[in-house]
Amino acid sequence: MNLETKIGLVGAGTMGAAIAQGAATSGFTVILHDRAPAVLERAMGQIKGSLGRAVEKGRMTAAEATATLDRLTSSADIAGLAPCGLVIEAIIENAEAKAGLFRTLSGLLSPDALIATNTSSLKVDDLADAVSRPERFLGLHYFFPAAVNPLLEIVRGRVTSEAAMAAAAIFAKTTGKQAIRCRDAFGFAVNRFFVPYLNEAVRLVDEGFNAGDIDLAITQGFGTAIGPFKLMDISKPVIALHACRTLARMGPFYQPAASLVTVGESGASWSAELPASVDPAKAAIIVERLQGAVLTAVLEALDEDVAAPEDFDLGARIGLQWNWQPCAGARTLGRAGTKALVARHFHGRPLPRSLDALFG
Repeated sequence: MNLETKIGLVGAGTMGAAIAQGAATSGFTVILHDRAPAVLERAMGQIKGSLGRAVEKGRMTAAEATATLDRLTSSADIAGLAPCGLVIEAIIENAEAKAGLFRTLSGLLSPDALIATNTSSLKVDDLADAVSRPERFLGLHYFFPAAVNPLLEIVRGRVTSEAAMAAAAIFAKTTGKQAIRCRDAFGFAVNRFFVPYLNEAVRLVDEGFNAGDIDLAITQGFGTAIGPFKLMDISKPVIALHACRTLARMGPFYQPAASLVTVGESGASWSAELPASVDPAKAAIIVERLQGAVLTAVLEALDEDVAAPEDFDLGARIGLQWNWQPCAGARTLGRAGTKALVARHFHGRPLPRSLDALFG
């Protein structure tokens, strides 16, 4: 895929507008579509403001910002997407709405044009049923904020062609993204372990731990800028609850913690305040519990061939900005240390095969 390819974005919300901005900044001609003209107008205003701030901060020149805007057009008529070689869907997380859109795009686009979904909670294979020639359909899962976060998951469905995956990889590289190739599965690669990380933090609160203590311990133990509760307050706890419920069909380990349900459904926030310090013994317990939850999810995903060990680590490092990475961290701990962290989550079930393969 080259810069001659026109890119279409469907959905001019926060994510769609940011993806459109990133592609246009990278040199692609982009058509941003939304059925609501007011939403389109707001999105274009946000993009102009974002580019203006980038110029003020010296991240791009005024000429580069103008050129980016010249490559970006908006259209309330979906027929305007007809010449696009890649269309990325970024609409509401509703399977019926997405399926209707993909049926429309299938009849509108060239038969060899790629169609991608930015879904974070639905299966690519389930959505592919609505696409003609589904071998050209795949997931392109961006991470917030999509214009600047360097991570992109390229999700391969059951019938996605290698040609489609290769073209998506070229697009990712051209737009400055570091791509993880992963198999279609609930949570894909990163959310598969990130959501249990959040959920385990809430389980600790249910057991009597203080949310502020957890945030401080995790910023120190994982080497991340903010802890799980501060992060959930930024993105809203209900989003974490929704993601957890998506994974919950995979078993008891993935079931949402009681307080996550209460806080998420009420629309409340955690409002955790960082203490001046946290007892080292308590901090060690907190870090070990969350590492154990992350490693449990990663080991199970490795058994399912969702992604490679280095890709899980890449997701943690650049997508989540963690200094601690699960597979590298497990190898540092060793097999016995890793087994000790994850054993509590298996309740007598056989441990993942990847526990041995990771140290082979």
